[in-house]
Amino acid sequence: MPNVPDNPVEPDGLPDDHVDFLFSRLKSFSQLAVAVSGGADSLCLMVLLAEWQTRRAWPGRIDILTVDHGLRTESAAEADFVAATAKDLGLSSAVLHWSGPKPASNVQEEARRARYRLMAAHMKDTGAEALLLAHHLDDQAETFLDRLTRGSGVAGLSAMAADELDGPEGLRLVRPLLSVSKHALESSLRARGLTWCTDPSNRDRKYKRSRLRQLLPHLAQEGLTADRLAGTAANMRRADEALDAILHDLMQKHLVEHPAGPLKLDRLVFRSLPEELRLRMLSWMMSRVTGQAPRPRLRNLAGLDRMLAGDRPCRLTLCGAMFDGGPSVLTCWKEPGRRPPETLSGLSGSGIWDDRYSYVVPQPLESGEPQSLCLGPMIAAPLTSKQVDWPTGWPKAAFHCAPVVWTGGDVLLVPFLSTDIDLSTSRSFQELELERLPFQAKLPGNYVDDGNGPGEN
Repeated sequence: MPNVPDNPVEPDGLPDDHVDFLFSRLKSFSQLAVAVSGGADSLCLMVLLAEWQTRRAWPGRIDILTVDHGLRTESAAEADFVAATAKDLGLSSAVLHWSGPKPASNVQEEARRARYRLMAAHMKDTGAEALLLAHHLDDQAETFLDRLTRGSGVAGLSAMAADELDGPEGLRLVRPLLSVSKHALESSLRARGLTWCTDPSNRDRKYKRSRLRQLLPHLAQEGLTADRLAGTAANMRRADEALDAILHDLMQKHLVEHPAGPLKLDRLVFRSLPEELRLRMLSWMMSRVTGQAPRPRLRNLAGLDRMLAGDRPCRLTLCGAMFDGGPSVLTCWKEPGRRPPETLSGLSGSGIWDDRYSYVVPQPLESGEPQSLCLGPMIAAPLTSKQVDWPTGWPKAAFHCAPVVWTGGDVLLVPFLSTDIDLSTSRSFQELELERLPFQAKLPGNYVDDGNGPGEN
């Protein structure tokens, strides 16, 4: 019999045909950005991607992005290492810097947000269609455990998607290595004689992720391997997608949206839904009227649901949304609160207002037209309640955050609503474009988080 080595034989890494399969979905793109920190996972993604591009003659462009957070003295050298490795592979790269003061707490989360923000801005300039991330099988298992400790429901326990169409900053995130173990990625680099950077914070037990990472081998001894955890996450994702499909069908049939912002729904229909669908419906309504993706605690969301699923009239707020439960209709709108939507002054060109509407101002302005335009909520506009022809079947308060365009003391445009004001001031203002944005916010997976993590009450 052949001699058996004392230590397990380490594989040479991922075979080319396996890599080709993992990257096969990338062929439809023409330009990709890749987030690379210099660690083994992202460095391996960069190397495998460069080899795949050559081997398969993919004609697209690859941009390597690395962020120097400035949190450790080694960060600048690590960014230079990534840039040098990318150059050796024939890939273009850019080092993005997180400048300004750094937070004293919640550092990892704030660094993550800054990272996505910087990369999104760069990708907007270059035209990259998606951002590739090196999240792998072990990361998926850690994410599942993290969500589990927060008391997440089906959506949260779905963990990370291989292709996330609307990630942070609206980015499309592609994770081609989710089925690959960290060990296989490191072996692939060793087989090529490559080294990588090591971030000591990955082993620092003051971070929850590090503690969960160290817990995984003990769970594996009991049969709860990374493969099993990732498989459970995949099962949860299928269930989550099925529930979302049912919810969207219900919304198309029963939910009414006024173009000025508010929503309404037959309260009896709402009452008849299973609790899980009611909770999802409320989360969706909050996101739609505010333009944000709120993170309500389960206890608060469930309390709101109990009141609205009852038969008594009620009016409650949660995460910046007002819910009015009338005898037969449930209405929801954006609450002005202590900080109403901002008023944009000197309006020109195009842009987004209040995360809910896009605008385009005709250019150039006609001779004699006011040069200082304002776009803001109705409650901040020079407009009285008596001047508005309020829509029937809607509370007046539902339109406090409706968009209005004015200059000085003259209202020029009240989109989606009728008034007794002569709004035919000029042809250009009639041509001003203001459109409700399609719903793009990703609903929070951990809306059931009752822990001490970030969330809104």
